[in-house]
Amino acid sequence: MSEVTFYFDFSSPYGYLAAERIDAFVDRTGITANWRPFMIGAAFKQTGQSPLLSQPIRGDYFKRDMERCAKLQNTPFHIPANFPYSALTPTRAFYWIASTKPATAIKFAKDIYRGYFADGLDMSDPETVFATATRHSIDAGDLRRAVENPKWKQHVRKVTDEAIAHGAFGSPFFFYEDEAFFGNDRLEQLEHWIKLHNQTNG
Repeated sequence: MSEVTFYFDFSSPYGYLAAERIDAFVDRTGITANWRPFMIGAAFKQTGQSPLLSQPIRGDYFKRDMERCAKLQNTPFHIPANFPYSALTPTRAFYWIASTKPATAIKFAKDIYRGYFADGLDMSDPETVFATATRHSIDAGDLRRAVENPKWKQHVRKVTDEAIAHGAFGSPFFFYEDEAFFGNDRLEQLEHWIKLHNQTNG
C-alpha cells in the first residue's frame, strides 16, 4: 500500500505541526499522503473529550508542549486569541477546491493553518478564508457559494463520520493499512513502521 490517510482539524495545533512536516515524510518514504480534514468536535462528543487547553492541569502542560514542539521543528507558532474555533468554512472549502485542484487544495490548507497559527488571522471569519483562497487564483465569490452548497456540507459530515468510524479521535490521525497513529510525534514511528512493513513484504 502506498498511501497514508492524514486526518486533521484546521483548529488543531498538532495538526498544523504535522502539516508542516508531512511533505518531508512523503519525500523520504515515497508514500502518498491523502489529506482529509474533518470536524474534531464531532469526535469529542463521542469520546467525551474537550479541547486540550480547557482541561485542568493538562491544559497548561499542552500549551507549553505545543510551543516546545513548534520550536524544535522550527515552525512559527502561537496560540490564537480565538483558539479553538469551528473550522467548517475552511473544511468545506478544502473539499470543493480538491474536487478539481487537489494540489491547490493542499497549498490552501497549509495557508489556512499558517494564517491561523503563525500570522494570527481569524479563520473563524469566512471572509478571511475566502481571501486566503484568492492567493491561489480561486474566485472568492465561487468559494462563498460553494461552502453554502448542501453538497459540500454533506460531504464534510460524511468524511467526519468516516473518520470517527475508522477510529480517529483526535488530530492529526494517520492510517496506514490497518495501523493507526495518533499525533504529530508519531510521524517518525509511522515512517519506521512503513519501512518494516516493506522489508517484511519485500
